[in-house]
Amino acid sequence: MVAALELGESVVALRTQGEVGVAVTTRRLLAIQSRAASFVETRYRVSESAPGEQDLEVRDRLVVVAFPARILAFAPQIASWREFGLGPGERPIELLADENVAAIITPRRAVAFSPLSSGFVAYPLAPGEIPERSTLGADSVTLVLPHRILIFRAADSRWSSLNR
Repeated sequence: MVAALELGESVVALRTQGEVGVAVTTRRLLAIQSRAASFVETRYRVSESAPGEQDLEVRDRLVVVAFPARILAFAPQIASWREFGLGPGERPIELLADENVAAIITPRRAVAFSPLSSGFVAYPLAPGEIPERSTLGADSVTLVLPHRILIFRAADSRWSSLNR
């Protein structure tokens, strides 16, 4: 597979695992899946730069990238980049990912992504409600908060909440 770089563009990082891979350049993200004939690209916004190592998760069937104002995800089942916009001043504070599920925690929301549920699912958090513990499995994520437990399963279209 070959992708032409633009004038002045350079590759910052290459990551592959399982069925997916991503090339991080100075201008864009290029994702590939094992059975594809071409890269799927998404460009950085004017205020964005290449993500750091802590902002990029590559798993066997999932790529998740956290930028200060948005979250991007790629999965072979969807074969395109999906985007979730963050609100003013809302920044990712934790990024978790496994085979079919990812969770991004911000001070305002818990945001899950799964290609099996076809996208992002957000759950509002109370002010100062930060997870005490996180558990991640291939198809689910559990967040233990001070007064409740949140669970997201890969094929669901919503978070489940239990009081503690």
